[in-house]
Amino acid sequence: MSTSLDTVLDLALARSFVVRDVDAALGTYHGLSLSDFALLLELRAAPTQKVRRVDLAARLGVTPSGVARQLAPLERMGLVGRESHDRDARLALVVLTPTGDRIASEALHTAQTAAAQALDARWSGDEQASLG
Repeated sequence: MSTSLDTVLDLALARSFVVRDVDAALGTYHGLSLSDFALLLELRAAPTQKVRRVDLAARLGVTPSGVARQLAPLERMGLVGRESHDRDARLALVVLTPTGDRIASEALHTAQTAAAQALDARWSGDEQASLG
């Protein structure tokens, strides 16, 4: 008999496998992890391609300090930048650079293909529809 804990553990394991597969493809072809790619997509989706760090953390489901650690290498790579907030200097904005936008655009097809392959390797079409 499966318990709620068994289900949570199974989901965590499945997540690890799927993320690993997509990470491998993104890393090989674009030098990004799935979490880096997700961050770039959040910035691309923002109307001005600028987001407060605290808002970015909330959208990604991580802590503000976690997103700060994630941003450092992306900033060194020139994919994101920082901008001061107009009214509050304590609220730094994360800005998608033109290079970051280009890399995210180029990586989109790779991520979509890798995600489809990772899901297809583990679940049938009906199961994927249920997961969705």
